[in-house]
Amino acid sequence: MKSRLIVAAAVVTAATLGALLIGMQTAGGQTVIHVVLPTDSLKVKFIDVGRNGLRLGDRLAARGALLDETMTDRVGTSFSECLVHRRILDETTGLYNCTYVLELADGDIVVKGLDPRGPSTTDFAVLGGTGAYAGAIGDATFTDTDDGGRTDMVIRLSG
Repeated sequence: MKSRLIVAAAVVTAATLGALLIGMQTAGGQTVIHVVLPTDSLKVKFIDVGRNGLRLGDRLAARGALLDETMTDRVGTSFSECLVHRRILDETTGLYNCTYVLELADGDIVVKGLDPRGPSTTDFAVLGGTGAYAGAIGDATFTDTDDGGRTDMVIRLSG
């Protein structure tokens, strides 16, 4: 009797997870996740070694709320660490090398890439994940808006 309950619970769990992922499937078999990181939710700390402006090797760490694409519901938290790759001169000049951990309800997704300062659209690599995203591979496109108010993150998982 116990084994039947365990099997039934596993089937229900798998079906529920499958239904959630199918809701995000595209025709090409990819899972697409679209989240938004509003700038006003960010907590940022800069490490400026030598206090001479953000140059190679300086870094920042940040965290902020992740919202659904309609920006009405919180769906997780973004944690990031970025190294200065090219000197940060102003609001639109410079380049970071960033790693993001996107903590979602079903698990985490890790992405990494070069992130230019200011408004841009940039591609990141999906390095992996945990939970429902264990073994994740794919890519992500981050779009920083002109007004600096948000970053749209579209993550495409293969497999």
